Amino acid sequence: MSNFSTIVCPVDFSEHSKVALQRAAAWARHFSARLIVVTVVEPLLVNAAAAAYDTDLVRSEVLPELRDFVDRVSLAGRTTIPPFEAMVLVGQPAAEIVALARREHAQLIVIATHGLTGYRKLLLGSTTEKVLRQTAVPVLLAPPPEQTPPNVDPWGVDVGRVLVPVDFKDGCVTEVRAAASLADAFGVPLLLVHVVAPRKGIERLRPQLETHNRIQIERADEQIQQLVYEVGAPVGIEAAVTVGSPAEEIAQIAVARGVGLIVMGLRRQEHMFGPRPGSIAYRVLGLAPARVLALPPGEEHGEWLQDTSVVETSVGHFR
Repeated sequence: MSNFSTIVCPVDFSEHSKVALQRAAAWARHFSARLIVVTVVEPLLVNAAAAAYDTDLVRSEVLPELRDFVDRVSLAGRTTIPPFEAMVLVGQPAAEIVALARREHAQLIVIATHGLTGYRKLLLGSTTEKVLRQTAVPVLLAPPPEQTPPNVDPWGVDVGRVLVPVDFKDGCVTEVRAAASLADAFGVPLLLVHVVAPRKGIERLRPQLETHNRIQIERADEQIQQLVYEVGAPVGIEAAVTVGSPAEEIAQIAVARGVGLIVMGLRRQEHMFGPRPGSIAYRVLGLAPARVLALPPGEEHGEWLQDTSVVETSVGHFR
């Protein structure tokens, strides 16, 4: 069973961060977790205000605004947010959020995909992207309001199914175990998805290419069966093996199968600006209406992922 005993939810008073707060409150209520709602004031703003006020006074002025924001979100949703701790920090937002999660031994950060900086030309807001680069704990990403299906209760935890993409690489077993633990906690099926990259070529070789793709699918079926046996998940498991572009296929399957939560590992990839999370995870964030739980690389998630008893599971396949 998953054990999220402390949840950190950063907000910047934007409409998008209202959605993140709703999600954080729902998960805190479901897991009986301690909830920390935090806002970060950037140093330039503090320095400007310091001409007339000292830093502590700036914090004391922002804190009531933060509590009022939580109250307004609660009132608009006609529900009660679980008891929470309000914090105002000063510094660079991403670094302060990650440091707070570390200090408070949080097992989860819940954050909006975008904030006050806008999102029309960006896949992720800059603060969210930096948190994903730096985090050592899982991050639940709340999509913007217009991307959330109208039939989804923002205050609920009904996830329908938990989907986890599998690529059979290092870290895959840990990710499936994490997803299985969450599916067990929510009482829903677990859906394993593997996408085979299609082999393309000239038209006269189409029969050979189709044979190659079919062999890859059959091999993936066998690997999924082995993965299920190795994980020993205590939930009903479904599996999908398909051919195409990974992000697009994952998003389409998520919609078709009523998936409310996608669990994905962030694979670090080197590029000219340093390591960044895997591009497939980024694209899924932009395409799928489901919430995405991003697992940091090299993390066994031991603080919140507890061992579950191994029981017999049945695997259903579809294509």
